[in-house]
Amino acid sequence: MHNLRPPVASESSPISPTAITEFRKRSLPPHIIEIQKKEALAMVTEHSGESKEEQPQSQPSFLIRHFYRPARTSGTDDHGSDAAPVSFSFLSRGFITLAATLCLIIVAVLCAVLTSIYVRHQRQEQAIRRSPVHEAIFANFPDPAIVKHEGLYYAFATTNAAGILAQAHNMTLADYGRSNIQMATSLDFKNWTLLDSKHDPLPDLGGWVKRGFNEKHIPFANVWAPAVIKRPSDGKFILYYSAAVENATRSHCIGAAISNTSSPAGPYFPLNTTITCPIKEGGAIDPTPFIDMDGSFYLAYKIDGNNVGRGGVCGNTVTPIVSTPIQLQRMKEDGVTPDGPETTILDRTEQDGPLVEAPFLVRSSGGIYFLFYSSGCTRDSSYDVKYAWAQNVTGPYQRADKPLLKTGDFKLLAPGSVGLTEVMEDETFGMAFHARVEAPYGKVRAMYTSTIRFNGSEVLLVRK
Repeated sequence: MHNLRPPVASESSPISPTAITEFRKRSLPPHIIEIQKKEALAMVTEHSGESKEEQPQSQPSFLIRHFYRPARTSGTDDHGSDAAPVSFSFLSRGFITLAATLCLIIVAVLCAVLTSIYVRHQRQEQAIRRSPVHEAIFANFPDPAIVKHEGLYYAFATTNAAGILAQAHNMTLADYGRSNIQMATSLDFKNWTLLDSKHDPLPDLGGWVKRGFNEKHIPFANVWAPAVIKRPSDGKFILYYSAAVENATRSHCIGAAISNTSSPAGPYFPLNTTITCPIKEGGAIDPTPFIDMDGSFYLAYKIDGNNVGRGGVCGNTVTPIVSTPIQLQRMKEDGVTPDGPETTILDRTEQDGPLVEAPFLVRSSGGIYFLFYSSGCTRDSSYDVKYAWAQNVTGPYQRADKPLLKTGDFKLLAPGSVGLTEVMEDETFGMAFHARVEAPYGKVRAMYTSTIRFNGSEVLLVRK
């Protein structure tokens, strides 16, 4: 008989469960061990059956529950199961919910975008209404001069064939180059009617003007910057203009025409001699008349020195740079005959760029004389509106610290060449000027209007 003893555990080698089991197997008779195995197997089988019955049926996934629907089929699956097959469906509850949610999001985003656009548009409309500057004539209407007569405003401008940049080759503009001078009218200084060539106030030009037409049937005269004033001595209107002079390469000179009617609309009959014609200095352009409080008659204009410059921007940024002075000529009572020598009242400086031009004189109710003028180059963004002031019409004139209008102000491009009306109500003046715009036939100079008020020696734009 074997002396079997159970394994003894020590602190250094603890007895494992496997060792105890093996010991029990060796200590029991074989038939007892066999019985225990059968009993254990029966218990495992019984427990396994109970587990299968108690195990809950597995749930379908979220995707299947919400985005799948039973397929239209009959029979059972390949394994003989009677579970109905499913497939993805656009009519499922999940897909419909998702589509509806996406639609709501899209609608909300569109509403937000449209609201933003509407609010921005309203702000722009308010800004336009509050802006002191308004687009008046969307056409090539450069160098506007304004006259008010019997409640009607008249605007006169350079020929519409002048100064167009990036001009289209296939242009078929009606009345292109047919008017020596353009004219428009308005009852309220806001809404303007541009008249056609049948209303040209200066259908004929002085005998000193260059004759003929180019290949596009545009007159060589190239009439610029008209100005109109009522002559106090007899109530007739005088129209001043500059045009290309005969027997000169490209110089302009200044002449005048007289109307026999009581309307500033003309027609005007030209004088056959010039008022001033300094061809060697480059010519003369931009005439503007002025009558002082004592009845003295003056005509201001620009010596077109950059016309004979050495090149560069507007022909006058290559040294030596040529002078472009603004002159003041006293006139006799008839308004067309010079009276004594001319006086220089302003000339370009380095800050002005290639030139100063487009003078306009006005006296405020406070007795201060204002000289409006433009500097820079009308063909680029440097062109602007400036002013200077003096205690006497002949000067000396002191320049304002900053331009009245420049590129970028009120979204303007190259504003310049100011014309003012008579004094309006509440001591304000109506002001017109041109600025570059993109038209179908090129970059033209459209007419804009504004109102200004004088505050001592300062000019203020008025919001109306």
